[in-house]
Amino acid sequence: MLSYVLILSGCARVAQPEGWSAGVLTDGKIFIGTMEGQLVALDRFTGETYWKFDLRGEESLRAIYGTPAISNETLYIGGYDGILYALTTEGNLIWEERVDGPIVGSPFLTEDTILVSSADGHVYAFDKSKQSRKWRFKAKDSVWSGPIASNGVVYFGSLDRKVYALNQDDGNLLWEFSTKGAVTATPLVYDGRVYIGSFGGVFYSIDAKTGVEVWRFEGATNWYWGSAIIHNGTIFAPSLDGNLYALDIKTGALLWTIETEGPIIGSPAVVFDMLAVASQDGKIRFTRLSNGLELNSCNIGEEIKTSIVAKDGFIYFGAQDNSIRALEIKKNSGNPDEVWVHFTDQDDPISRDRAKAC
Repeated sequence: MLSYVLILSGCARVAQPEGWSAGVLTDGKIFIGTMEGQLVALDRFTGETYWKFDLRGEESLRAIYGTPAISNETLYIGGYDGILYALTTEGNLIWEERVDGPIVGSPFLTEDTILVSSADGHVYAFDKSKQSRKWRFKAKDSVWSGPIASNGVVYFGSLDRKVYALNQDDGNLLWEFSTKGAVTATPLVYDGRVYIGSFGGVFYSIDAKTGVEVWRFEGATNWYWGSAIIHNGTIFAPSLDGNLYALDIKTGALLWTIETEGPIIGSPAVVFDMLAVASQDGKIRFTRLSNGLELNSCNIGEEIKTSIVAKDGFIYFGAQDNSIRALEIKKNSGNPDEVWVHFTDQDDPISRDRAKAC
């Protein structure tokens, strides 16, 4: 895992990056990174390939960990090869911009700016139209957390055990907040609060304007890698201890826990009145949003590190067997039905005669 390599070696790079990109959905397509260092466009209903784009940096560093961002028929993706790419939705390269280190987090788009972080310790702001750098900010260590902007402020975490807030216009520091461990998750910003967990096993609520702690949850026994999500006043925070914690948004009180048998790296997704949670134990679990009661599950049989993306009762994710998968979820029962599996390392990627996982 990236994090273990980082902690043990103290290095800002990993020897064999593999990538675990989540996808973005639009117009019947899913755009997602592969373990071969490509960005692909697939039909979200059939899994058939529209196009592939190979990253252009050093071959050994071609990997995608972040989620593509899309705006006005343009896709933006950061590569572990240290290049920010802009592509048409037809897969044609528009421009590329190199930074001084690997890009792990997802790019974030505002109306006129592209924000991207790098293991070189910087967060960069690029002008969309001019394709030029507006500013950059240097943290005290590598930045693997994807930046996010809200109300003119940019938020991100760093391996220096801090969460930062910057002025979106000029990149000047507004405040910094110290945590008990490195921060790799992209912050969740909602209703004047920043929600984020650290490698210290603590999940924080921070006042977005002042950087003052509102509450903390210390019930996890391992790191927070993935980003939390929110639904109807509940924060859902995935942890490498194999648990997903449902926390009251106002107080941080633990409401309930979903237990799995492996680390949870990616973010869950809401499907109807259920939560879809993936784990490295190879299972996708479907639980009630109200109480965490498990309704159904699908055993993929392969480690799952990607975040889940959901739309219209379908979920999409990647697995460590070089596959991208789509499941359709029944609204009332949570019963999953595997719709397609696309193997990105095979010449004929859609296996039509394999037994379904669920």
